[in-house]
Amino acid sequence: MRVPMEQVDQRMAAAKGKTLEDVLEVFEVFASGSLTDEVYILEDVGGKRIAIAPAALKQRYRPPAPA
Repeated sequence: MRVPMEQVDQRMAAAKGKTLEDVLEVFEVFASGSLTDEVYILEDVGGKRIAIAPAALKQRYRPPAPA
């Protein structure tokens, strides 16, 4: 499944305090330097649902580092 970045941004804005993984309903989000405008969601990778997102998107929604 492909999700446009604009849709991910809208979902993140509506889900304050949630992680990118929570909003996309995936186990983990991996960054890709070659993707630019879509997030790919893969249903069964090693028994888990994962996403591959543009590196800039993953960086934008990275949780703050613990103090």
